[in-house]
Amino acid sequence: GKYGVLAIVKTIKTNLLIAGGGLASCILAYRIKSLSSDIDFLVVEKDHQLGGNHNWSFHTTDISNSQFEWLSPLITFRWNEHDVVFPQYSRTIKGGYNTITSIDMHEKLMPLIGNHVLFDNAINYLDNKVAKLDDGTVIEADIVIDAMGNSPSKGITIAYQKFLGIEIELNKTHNIERPILMDAAVEQIDGYRFMYTLPFSEKKLLVEDTRYSDSSQINEEEYQAQIMKYLDMKGWQDCKIIKKEKGVLPIILNGNYSNVFNKEIGMIGMKALLCHPTTGYSLPHAVKIADLISSKIYNKSNKINDDIKQYSIQSWKKDEFFRVLNRMLFWACEPSSRYKVFQRFYTLPESLIAKFYSREYLFIEKIKMMIGMMDGFKPPIKISKALKVLYRNE
Repeated sequence: GKYGVLAIVKTIKTNLLIAGGGLASCILAYRIKSLSSDIDFLVVEKDHQLGGNHNWSFHTTDISNSQFEWLSPLITFRWNEHDVVFPQYSRTIKGGYNTITSIDMHEKLMPLIGNHVLFDNAINYLDNKVAKLDDGTVIEADIVIDAMGNSPSKGITIAYQKFLGIEIELNKTHNIERPILMDAAVEQIDGYRFMYTLPFSEKKLLVEDTRYSDSSQINEEEYQAQIMKYLDMKGWQDCKIIKKEKGVLPIILNGNYSNVFNKEIGMIGMKALLCHPTTGYSLPHAVKIADLISSKIYNKSNKINDDIKQYSIQSWKKDEFFRVLNRMLFWACEPSSRYKVFQRFYTLPESLIAKFYSREYLFIEKIKMMIGMMDGFKPPIKISKALKVLYRNE
């Protein structure tokens, strides 16, 4: 009419709002539900499925035994060892390696937390008490956690780990018993490049072309052509493509982490840059922060956002060692020679390799890692060049 239509605003109230339905949100919701059925929470996801289209992997030693135990029902695939391949060196490394697929996680979680998820709704406003959705819905919450994807890199210097993955089904068995985490015995294009292969069944494989690059651009046609070339070389050309996955992860070089926390909202996942600075693995952080938050909620703590922020800041400080390694990799190495750093790294004892991935190391172990990467007759990085970039801040 003359004065328009009166809009009816739907308001939802909840104790905990988790903005975003990615990995960190899913694991947090699962952990909360496993501890108590009385806690009121709501996950808001802009798409129609939890987790998107992803595969997340981790080493068993990346998390504690108790964390692995409660996470186990969500794990899709498990292996007891894995391989790495380089031009001058290859090795089988013992120790558990695990993968969670987003489709599997969605199917397992929905019977448990389906009543706590709101799909197909984008959040256009978020503060520490309120979220506003595109459809006009207002959500009021005692606690708000932001897990809506990558954090802006303002004030943070990054490089990129980018990949295109193709899941294939062969007409014959592939005879791969364990994952190949890095096959760098391939042409070094666009930085450090390797092929990543996960055997999902006797005939199904995930094969990814991964590159540590100065650019975030992915030419899908070129990547897929390289993958098909690799499949031909392996004798896996007689296959059909099931699905594709691509992504770009930050390789953190330097920066001021206080710029990431520009709101009084607890942030988790990639929103808070909670990933391994060198490998990009984010699942271990997701598990640890889920343990922290769920325990605080269970005990009715009112300082959850402060605890989340403190966890993130401590992790950032702890990871300066990895950012130094990253600066050496990108600023002291020619792109075509970056593989030599990882080739050297994988000659270290298995215990040190595990420490690298878990980020749980003593000072002397950190020194051994650093020396191990540069030691030898022809070190991959010249010491004089490495020293120049250790504390470069630009």
